[in-house]
Amino acid sequence: MRSRSLPRAQPKTVKESRPDPPSTPAATKTTPQRPPLPHATTSQMNTEYVNMLLALDGIPRLHNMYASFFTWILLAGFVLFPGTFTTWQEKGQQQGLGSTVTELINAVQDVPLYIIAWICTGIGAAGMLWLWWRWRNNYVWIVNRIFVPGLLNSLAGIISTITSVYGGHQGEFTTTSKSTIIVTAAVALVCGVLTGWYQFWKLRLVKKQHDKEVGRELTGKHGEGVLSG
Repeated sequence: MRSRSLPRAQPKTVKESRPDPPSTPAATKTTPQRPPLPHATTSQMNTEYVNMLLALDGIPRLHNMYASFFTWILLAGFVLFPGTFTTWQEKGQQQGLGSTVTELINAVQDVPLYIIAWICTGIGAAGMLWLWWRWRNNYVWIVNRIFVPGLLNSLAGIISTITSVYGGHQGEFTTTSKSTIIVTAAVALVCGVLTGWYQFWKLRLVKKQHDKEVGRELTGKHGEGVLSG
């Protein structure tokens, strides 16, 4: 009896794992790169003008309030001065007082109000001088906070005095009205000269140096600021 031979099991062939061929990168489109926008480096931005602008945030808020108060009380003194050009002289003449008393009343017609006006003016002027000395190296702050408001308030005092003289006293200048005009005109002259000196000379030189190192800054359409090349 012949034995059946079983079929031999064929050996399994192990497929060699070959690494996949490197994929060829797809052709990338080369787009021209935009040149970087001109900008100022940190060292270039460290100019005197920039330092003044940055120092505005470092000035105490209380000193900003002092500046507003001193310029306001200076204006209050200038507004109170015309109130001393009032009717005491007329009352003295109506009551039949002598010429000596009338001349005295003409010199100072309302003593308490006259004193208060001088106190307000003195406090305002002294405070403005102190703040000027304290922040004298920041031209931006002293111009915007002291000299320009002082100039405008002095001009308002001059207008108020002239209006009071010609509106209520038929254009007759008394001793108090003349002294008021002198004081307000002197303060306006000092503030005007200092405003011109710092705004159109000192700040102009600092800003010119800044534009030379960094570039000219334009305001922009809505005040956002644009740095020209």
